[in-house]
Amino acid sequence: MEWLWSLVPWYFQWFTLFLIAYSLHYYIFAVRKPSVYIAHGIFRSYLREEVPTLYRRYFPTPWCTGTHSMTLMRFFFKAKPPVSYNRQLIKLPDGGSVALEWPIEQPENVPEDRPLCLLLPGVAGHSQESYLLTWVTQLRALGYMSVVFLNRGAGGVVLNTPKTYDGYENLEDLKLAVEAIKFRYPRTPIVVGGTSMGGITLVHYLAKYGLDSGITAAMIQSTGWSIFESVRSLSKPSNMIFNLYLTHRYKEVISNNRALFEKSGVNVEEVLKCRTVQEIHSKYVVPTHGYSNVEEYWDTLSPHRQLLHVRIPLLSLNAADDVFSPECSIPVHLTERNPNVAFVVTAKGGHIGFMEGISPKQAGYNDTLFYEYVEMISKCLSEGALSVDGRWLAKWTDEDNKRQYPVWPTYS
Repeated sequence: MEWLWSLVPWYFQWFTLFLIAYSLHYYIFAVRKPSVYIAHGIFRSYLREEVPTLYRRYFPTPWCTGTHSMTLMRFFFKAKPPVSYNRQLIKLPDGGSVALEWPIEQPENVPEDRPLCLLLPGVAGHSQESYLLTWVTQLRALGYMSVVFLNRGAGGVVLNTPKTYDGYENLEDLKLAVEAIKFRYPRTPIVVGGTSMGGITLVHYLAKYGLDSGITAAMIQSTGWSIFESVRSLSKPSNMIFNLYLTHRYKEVISNNRALFEKSGVNVEEVLKCRTVQEIHSKYVVPTHGYSNVEEYWDTLSPHRQLLHVRIPLLSLNAADDVFSPECSIPVHLTERNPNVAFVVTAKGGHIGFMEGISPKQAGYNDTLFYEYVEMISKCLSEGALSVDGRWLAKWTDEDNKRQYPVWPTYS
């Protein structure tokens, strides 16, 4: 064998050794089963039976397993299937506007009791975000209608007031959007998918409105649970690229509506000079939304304390290496006090990355998890285990306690 190996060019020998070493590293440190946190109850029972993705290993795209590469590569390589929308503008009491983007192509002959999926994007997100296009397309293939919610000033929605989207104060905006959907489909259950800041808003919304939220169930991904920890993470030199990007999204909205903000007394020149999200929050969000200081805003926006008030099934997906939501800030311990909340934490995935397989154009781990979760909620409704307002009707019995379930997977 040695003489045969000696015939191989030296550069190919080194490449082979590197490939073997990297493969071992990948399978040992990157390929893991997720950690799942949920209290005993009917929600846990259904997740175990109907969401097999929770049991299997997550195989992140081998050539971008790092948090920075996973987060950045999604913008360039994630498939963006073409989707056209009809926009429904919703006028708000203070003169502002939000919108619902209804995909023109919807599945046909959908039963009225089949869930409709309301999708909430991140900061200044719009209906052409890659993760939303993937969800809308696949949901249609599975026979589910969907609609995307656009916040004030996002996705071309005209900003009529200097009050933009801050993640907390605009809960009434989402309430009016849900009521608009209910007016159109009064008997249809709504399952919400929230991403990043959209997840933060959704947790606050569910905590405020409880069983009157108009929502049956929800799943959120890459949600920041402690804004203090998120800002601290984004302030590290290695993560400044994401800090700059987030700052740019804020400044883009302000720049596009410069005259409106100047008229309301905002020092636009100073705001546009901001280089970090901390400065944007301090010089723009705090004064325009009436906070005393940036610390008060961060404390108010952090959604972790609201989890105990969530009354409907809520599944949260986070990656342990997400720089926007550090692992130390994920409040998995609160699941012991609220059986309606479940956490799924993967070892890899970045921020809204979760790409899987050699080609990241295919469905990612988060996509598959969301589809299975929607199917599970649909089954719960059809079996009478869950009401349209999100209350569990089925009871957890002694027989359920006796059932033999495998131990929850964990990467730690």
